[in-house]
Amino acid sequence: MDGARQIIALDNECAHIARQAREPMMAQIRLAWWRDGLASEEALPAHRSPQMDALRALDQFGDIRPALIAIIDGWEEMILWNGDQPEAMLEIYASGRGGGFFSALRPDYAGDAALEGAIWSMWDLAGHLGDAELSAAAIAYGRQLLMKKPAMPGGLPRMLAMLSGAARHDVKRGAAMPMQLTPQLYIRLLRLQIFGR
Repeated sequence: MDGARQIIALDNECAHIARQAREPMMAQIRLAWWRDGLASEEALPAHRSPQMDALRALDQFGDIRPALIAIIDGWEEMILWNGDQPEAMLEIYASGRGGGFFSALRPDYAGDAALEGAIWSMWDLAGHLGDAELSAAAIAYGRQLLMKKPAMPGGLPRMLAMLSGAARHDVKRGAAMPMQLTPQLYIRLLRLQIFGR
């Protein structure tokens, strides 16, 4: 999982942009800066920053570039959502942000990683939302995704297996990610770290 720190930092930056988005158009401009910088074949002066340079310097950058851009696209979908058709927004957000995130972290396992990432993103998003209705819709969509592969696939690297396992456990029960580390979640994460399931 070479470059995990840089990939996580990109997702965190997109989340920060989303949290600060009082004006969706300004947030969209900031996301476009990241998208354009990652999409360009050469590192253009207008798109240079330590974080951008670190991402572009990754050994697998050419392979994971579409997944990195998908993360940005997923966040943008949520930021620009006008309140209509939440299911459509959640589907794009899940495949972009979650699927892109997991696929970038494990490009050689992209098929299963994308699905697990989509499930994880619904669990994570539901835990951060103040909108109870949208949070419930995210968990419901996560449960639909679970039906595509009821058992967690083997072969995921330990970090992704921990995220996926915790998300699957709660989504099956209709629960979002807790805002604080509970004893139950800690025990599940410890078990996943030791046994990978």
